[in-house]
Formats: sequence, C-alpha cells, structure tokens
Amino acid sequence: MTKFFYQTELDDFKATAHWLALRGWSEAAGGNMSIRLDCQDSSLADLPEDDHIKLPVDVPYLAGKAVLLTGSGTRAREIGVDPLPHIGLYKISEDGRHYGWVAGNNNPSMELPAHFAIHNTLERHRPEDKAVLHTHPVSLIALCHMPEFNNGFNNAKTISDKILSMQSEARLILPEGIGFVKHELPGSLELGLKSALELKRHHLVLWQYHGLLATGETLAGAFDKVEVLEKSAQIYWQVLVAGLDPKGIKKAEIKHTLKAFGRLERYFPD
Repeated sequence: MTKFFYQTELDDFKATAHWLALRGWSEAAGGNMSIRLDCQDSSLADLPEDDHIKLPVDVPYLAGKAVLLTGSGTRAREIGVDPLPHIGLYKISEDGRHYGWVAGNNNPSMELPAHFAIHNTLERHRPEDKAVLHTHPVSLIALCHMPEFNNGFNNAKTISDKILSMQSEARLILPEGIGFVKHELPGSLELGLKSALELKRHHLVLWQYHGLLATGETLAGAFDKVEVLEKSAQIYWQVLVAGLDPKGIKKAEIKHTLKAFGRLERYFPD
C-alpha cells in the first residue's frame, strides 16, 4: 500500500496534524485535510469502471488527478503519530464526474465532495495551492458570536479590516483578507461550493460558528495562515478583555506597509 504514497506528503500530514492537536484546534475527530496530486506515476493507472462512484458535482479540472484525504472519524492526535492508516488515496475519473478509492483508508471524510469542489477551483484559479486544511480555531469561532461580526452585512470585510489590523504583519501575510460563509450544514456540498467561490481570491474562509478553511502549497503553508489569523483574533480578544477598544492599525498605515512590500495590488479594501 505504501507504494501509492509519497513520504513528503505523509510527513506534511503528520507534522500538521501534530500541531493541530497540540493547539487544540482539532478536537476529537474535528477537522480534515487533503492534498491534490498529479497522476504521473504508473501506479495510479485507470481504475476499473466498477470502482467509480458518481460525484454530486462535476470537477473537470481534477480529471485524471488524485487526492489524499483524511478518513472519517480520524483524529489529528493519531495522524500526528502515524498518518498512513488514517489517509485515503482517491482518483478522479477522466470525465471529472466519478472517483474511486485507490489505497489507504477507504472511509473518507463526509466532506469529500466539498474537498473535491474546492480543489477543482484551486486547480483552475490557483494551481500552486495543492493543500486544503479545515480546522476549529477557538478565537476565530468565538468572533462569529459577536454582534460586530454577525450583522449579516459584508462579514468578510468587517472581520478582515478589524482582525488583520491587530498586528503589523498580519495583513502583510494575508493582504487579500479572508472569505466568509454563513452557517451551513456541516459536511454539506453547499458549504463546499460556497467556500470554493470565496477561494477564488482568498486563502482563508471563515465558516460561521464552525471553523476555518485554509489553502496553501503544502498543509504546513496552510497552517501558517491559520496561525496568523488566529493570533490576530487572540490579540483582539485580549485587548477587549482588558476593557479597551481594539481599534487596530489605521488603514493608511496598512496600505503604506503593503505598498512598501509590493503587495498593495492584492489588498481589497471594499
């Protein structure tokens, strides 16, 4: 079975899962991860037609590709010790409408269709991002209960402007800000499709009352972005608990920093 897996990807799953568990961002079996692969290895030859399962959404940009995905009920703290039993390899058919299990864990996360829809968008719009991470950072989920961020009007802009102004490098690392999806049924295709739309220009999407979705060239890279946003949210809460108004850095100063580092064109203030 190990011939279907690459040590680099396994190490990425293992290290990221370890840190998710250590941070307390992936309680019990919460959260999931996936990595998209190009099928240039002959060991990933076409699957028998009988093994193909119809997808609820077409993913034409994933045609002939494969995805490594954490299994249903798997725990980050266990993946961080030995990833192999907890990760499955799935191949997408050449028509982009079916998938089949190839190796490893054969009980995929219920969010498999959502992950495929997200990877389809990434392959089209940001192909260098091959990793998708979903986790439950406490300070960010808590923001969803605040009236300031829960008024139903442009939550993504409100959260981006406020939270990413809490620390001088946060907006520099995430100049596009974040996306936002209102509460949807966990694991639903609708949640995945709405997230995919947000990921056309964002690397992070906050799911209301649920958690965070992050993308990166690797899982470690996606985790980096989660750390930055969660740290900014923690600063917001600490200032608030101190009885102060967390006003943050002025917009003009943020734009000055982005311009100095050549990232102003990636800043979406409106």
